[in-house]
Amino acid sequence: MNIFWIVTDSICNYERSDMHGLLPIYKNLKKQKEGFYFEDAISQFPSTNLSLLSFLSGRFPYYIFPDYYHSIENLPSLEYENFIFPLKERNYNIQSIIFGKEQVEISKEILNPYYVKELYQGDHWLDAEEIYELFVKIIYESLTNDKNFFFVFFRPSDPHVNLYVNKIIDFLKENGFWENSIFILNSDHGYYDKNLYKRTKLLHFDDIHQSSMQPVLFIKIPKVLTNSLPKTIKKRVYLLDIMETILDYINIKISHERESISFKELIEKDIDVNKNRIIRGDCYLMFQSIKRTMIIKNNWKLCNNNGKFSLFNLNKDPLEKKDIKENHHEIYNELHHFYLHTELKAYEIIKSTLNSLYSRSILPSIESEKIFIPKQFPPQLVKFLKESLQEKNRIMELAEVTNPLSPNNQNIKTILIYNRLTGYGLKKLYKKYQSYTKKFIILDTQLNDGTNQLNKTGYFKFVMRSIIARRKQLFQRWKEIVVWILYFPLYFNKYVRKYYN
Repeated sequence: MNIFWIVTDSICNYERSDMHGLLPIYKNLKKQKEGFYFEDAISQFPSTNLSLLSFLSGRFPYYIFPDYYHSIENLPSLEYENFIFPLKERNYNIQSIIFGKEQVEISKEILNPYYVKELYQGDHWLDAEEIYELFVKIIYESLTNDKNFFFVFFRPSDPHVNLYVNKIIDFLKENGFWENSIFILNSDHGYYDKNLYKRTKLLHFDDIHQSSMQPVLFIKIPKVLTNSLPKTIKKRVYLLDIMETILDYINIKISHERESISFKELIEKDIDVNKNRIIRGDCYLMFQSIKRTMIIKNNWKLCNNNGKFSLFNLNKDPLEKKDIKENHHEIYNELHHFYLHTELKAYEIIKSTLNSLYSRSILPSIESEKIFIPKQFPPQLVKFLKESLQEKNRIMELAEVTNPLSPNNQNIKTILIYNRLTGYGLKKLYKKYQSYTKKFIILDTQLNDGTNQLNKTGYFKFVMRSIIARRKQLFQRWKEIVVWILYFPLYFNKYVRKYYN
């Protein structure tokens, strides 16, 4: 069974006047009853990389890795923990064409992306025509029997995406693939709509409103696999369930840990498989300074905005204007409990990544020492370091360190954490505790030695580094750079600053 999967970046499931409105191809497939069109699909992340990894693995993005800004080389391997690996075990030919170098890098273990270095020179994204031409080239070069998986990812805000998605579909029909293959067409997430929500946003991924979290989804299942006629499905589905459902149809078992379920019974028997299901979505990760999370069940949506929780009924209040948590304690408590449960689970999952980083750091060599780790950001990393180091060392409390009657504090080793965004708080903590202890270990959030970063902190130096690093892109991406400099730094974030007061 051939599987063709096309993703159109940043396309919403409704009409709008910009480049993120519903593409005509989706409307045509729905109108012509070519397959199953889903009116209510939800993504688990409002930006590309984490949404992509989510629906390839069936995991909540918050569970995958702790920091969006970790280098790509340090991301945990998902080579075997994904939905494509079982296809590889069945000798499927896996091929993909992906618009950006960064997306190629994060998915290379999973999707076997076509990669020629010259195509991605500088900041170049492949345009729709380039994607289509590569698709035709590769399908002729690598097509094997009837066990092929082709993944095609079109870049955002390309006015020609609709044309070339149509061309791919025409190609599949003209060459005998359409009727006997599984075909998936979806966007990875939506896009923030400032006209609806009346707030100015410069970057789309800083949001968990429904315009950002509701993509569009179409699936065509060959007649040999389904008893259901093509139709529009109004009941809720989630993107992280797409491949779980496809593998269910072709009877391939999945063994890796995941949060996904199959919605085959929804298609075949109109059973609402998500009726009582609770799902998590985020737009930031554990080690990031901003905290925005949604917990959703049916039409109920709990939002966490840097510690401020709100509850909305999406059926009555689709624009999320009225917080009604005081009137619905039972549902609020249920969703909030799920939030707390997933926070703990994420920490336990990410500990495996941290253990790997820890084993390669200088920390395992420290034994029989007095260790002090002051309150700082990110708190989860502080917790992990205390848990790991206390096996062979004594972890000191603040009162012990600052007690003037303790004569041996000079032998205490104090661990400080350098955050690679700005280094906020590092000098402040250093000056605060150097009168109590003389031995400092400075680490970055990947547990590398950060000693040389002590004199590189400060907002002005952060601004200069940001401009120098992006000097070749100042004209093309000035809005993103401005937001990076003014919005993301920990200096301006109350959620983080509390750890240093």
